[in-house]
Amino acid sequence: MRSTSDLERITPLIWKELTTLGVPFFRCGVFIIDEKEQKIHSYLSNPQGESLAVWHSDFSLIPLFGDLVENWKKQEMYLTEWDREEFLNFSGVLMDHGLVDDRKRYQSGKDAPEHLVLQMVPFKQGMLYVGSDTHLEATQMELVRALALAFSVAYARYEDFNQLEQAIGELKATQSQLIQSEKMASLGELTAGIAHEIKNPLNFVNNFSEVSRELLEELMEEIRNGDMEEVEALTGDLLQNLEKITHHGRRADSIVKGMLQHSRSGDGKKEPTDLNALADEYMRLAYHGLRAKDKSFNAAIQTDFDPKAGMLDMIPQDMGRVLLNLLTNAFYAVTEKAQKAGTDYKPTVSIRTARDNGQVTVSVKDNGSGIPEKVREKIFQPFFTTKPTGQGTGLGLSLSYDIVTKGHGGTLQVASEEGKGTEFTIKLPSA
Repeated sequence: MRSTSDLERITPLIWKELTTLGVPFFRCGVFIIDEKEQKIHSYLSNPQGESLAVWHSDFSLIPLFGDLVENWKKQEMYLTEWDREEFLNFSGVLMDHGLVDDRKRYQSGKDAPEHLVLQMVPFKQGMLYVGSDTHLEATQMELVRALALAFSVAYARYEDFNQLEQAIGELKATQSQLIQSEKMASLGELTAGIAHEIKNPLNFVNNFSEVSRELLEELMEEIRNGDMEEVEALTGDLLQNLEKITHHGRRADSIVKGMLQHSRSGDGKKEPTDLNALADEYMRLAYHGLRAKDKSFNAAIQTDFDPKAGMLDMIPQDMGRVLLNLLTNAFYAVTEKAQKAGTDYKPTVSIRTARDNGQVTVSVKDNGSGIPEKVREKIFQPFFTTKPTGQGTGLGLSLSYDIVTKGHGGTLQVASEEGKGTEFTIKLPSA
């Protein structure tokens, strides 16, 4: 980081993301490990985002720090449990070494916890800490691991800030590219952008986890009833749900890696991809992801897939992110209009593919309120958004534009009419 105060301001984002993901905790933070200087830098906060402690210590000062470092070197999780006496003893050690000067603040203004489970998940630059009353469930730990990876990516980008500043003077790019490069150095914005990009697959993980919990309750009841046929059926449903949780967890992981690739202009490999299947998959992913978040959300879906669209060389994960972003924006637009329009309005989102004249076209269309001309001029600029604070980062369309144009040699265009709707059109070379 450029300074300690920078990280102190950024660390509270951890508790916010943990709360958003539904992970139970009452203490959290990060331990940044500087192997070169043999230092460990600790930043802790509570669920209200209040800083509990910040300290900088040698590896060897306290045994716990040495254990953390050893696990970090092996990229293994560190797990231990403390009772109230052990917590107080550790607090005393910190005060004796001058690392903490306010015991009440360190305890978050409360009495010492009766029981604390310390769960430390490794990432490239350190360990992400979640403290809770009980052990986190497996699905919750997967979310913590995804957040640790997201933080690692964001932290790496922030560490690169000085190098980027030096390189900016040598770059001969457009003004918008310079702005994007500079702003990508902002850890807070990048963390929010990553959360935005992985929101939908994480919604699926949460949704299928909840369904699995209900299935387990049914399974236990049928076991008591001795209905083994129903037990077998429920077990099959649980296995399918676990496969889906794994699938979408890996999708979230790959999206984070894709974010890193974008910021560093990585060398993702293209592969033959069924465009229609990809479009259909992300249409359903976008729709059900929003349904999982808002049960009242509803919209008509129209598809028109040209069988001739066929297989196309592309980076499927990247192009999937583009489709997901366009479709999510379309659903957002019709939802916003539905809240204002009368009962005669029917929210509708359509997606179409076609192959013609050496090009493959994908269009996403909605019958929302449309985009004003002044806004359309800025629509692909990084960090530009018309959504309320907290609902949009302005990264989605900018990243989508780069994926289509720079990553696939295509074009991404927008056509819109106020009051009637918007259509985004992707054109890709077919050979």
